[in-house]
Amino acid sequence: MSVLQALKQLPDGLFWSAPLASDSDFTAEDPLALDYLGQQVGLWLFRGFTTRTNRAQNYAVVLYGLDLAEKAIQRFGYPGDDETRTRLFERWERFWALATLEFRNGQLSRGDEDAMRGVRGATRAWFPGSKPLPTDFALISRQNELGGLGAYLSSLREYGLVFPGSLRVTPAAREILDSFWSDKTERDWSRLYEDYALSALDFDAKTIPRSNGRLTLGGLGDRSRLSSLRHRSRGEQQQRLWNALFVGARDGSTLPLAECLIAAHEAGVDDPEQLLEGMLADRWRPLTSDNRGKVEIALLFGRVARLLLRRFDRAYGHVDEHGWVADFAAVAAACFPNKEATELRKACTALLEAPDARRFGGLQFHGPDFLTLLRRLASSTATASLEHMLAFHRAVQRTRRGGGSWLRTEQGKLVMQVAGYAGYTTDSEFPGLKLNVVRQLLGDLGKLP
Repeated sequence: MSVLQALKQLPDGLFWSAPLASDSDFTAEDPLALDYLGQQVGLWLFRGFTTRTNRAQNYAVVLYGLDLAEKAIQRFGYPGDDETRTRLFERWERFWALATLEFRNGQLSRGDEDAMRGVRGATRAWFPGSKPLPTDFALISRQNELGGLGAYLSSLREYGLVFPGSLRVTPAAREILDSFWSDKTERDWSRLYEDYALSALDFDAKTIPRSNGRLTLGGLGDRSRLSSLRHRSRGEQQQRLWNALFVGARDGSTLPLAECLIAAHEAGVDDPEQLLEGMLADRWRPLTSDNRGKVEIALLFGRVARLLLRRFDRAYGHVDEHGWVADFAAVAAACFPNKEATELRKACTALLEAPDARRFGGLQFHGPDFLTLLRRLASSTATASLEHMLAFHRAVQRTRRGGGSWLRTEQGKLVMQVAGYAGYTTDSEFPGLKLNVVRQLLGDLGKLP
């Protein structure tokens, strides 16, 4: 998006950009921080998962890479510090990504069931033929943060598979690691696979051979790619991961809510709002009072979030469609019409009266201001409601990057300050609240078709 500023002189030329690629990393920004708040609500439901931990095999891949880094430290005599472990893990991650590309003959894009974090970087580095592949290439910017380690580390620590504050795997991960390449019922070539992978962790190695003895890089990719749990019928490994991530969850809600998800899917219910409604009605299994409170606040938040984003989108769209300057009162009437006032007030009041609403007050960012906004919207006029919503939006923007509002109030007008937000062109939906993440994990583990 672009901040609008007056030019001091005419430009020397005009330029335009190509449209974003279908596998672009660009994500539209949420103007009311409802994405952040929704992630926190999702954590109350499923404490061990984040929006980035959506593939079960990736848990095993990250664990194996950390364990392999320890073995590389011993074999090559490297320093046993976390900086070295991170470098070694990143080499493993690049090796594994290229192995997957090799198996897929380079045909892999974002959205594919085997697409890893950094798929575009891996695709650029891979080339057909028999020549060795490079070990050092840009998989993804800030790989230690945005790659597999950054995405899964906090979750692995939450589940006791990696020691707190360290990059070392715990004994609880041993069975998953020992069966990374194959189950015990198959011929055990795990040491050969390990030696092949370890060769890529040698800092002096500049290339990765496409074969090592009887093994091929593509063969390793087939055995370890993200969809391997299902396509290679890894039932025992699926059960180990199910036990680690769901049965062993310590929050009291992950397992029972996941079981509700499974039963709901069998009943043909996948819509997030309908799913939460069914949980509250004990349609699939009875909930404890604590879990009922979590589900209730998730349902009420989702409804409020949808209504609020819809109203912001109306305001932004109205200004955009009226030449970037519109009468404030007209915008207020358009996005907070009287005929819809009761629906919004009831939704805000219901959330505020829920016992678990207090959870928002304990959030580090946006939560207390969000509750204040709801209290004001529960009894405000259209004009006051728009003022309150824009004040919350300004507070969100200041917290994010020290910037200002996308819409600026000036002499009774609402003026476009930041152009390029296209979210208003689509209808606001009920937020996912990590339900889609858990559903993907359950699919990987064979619990959903």
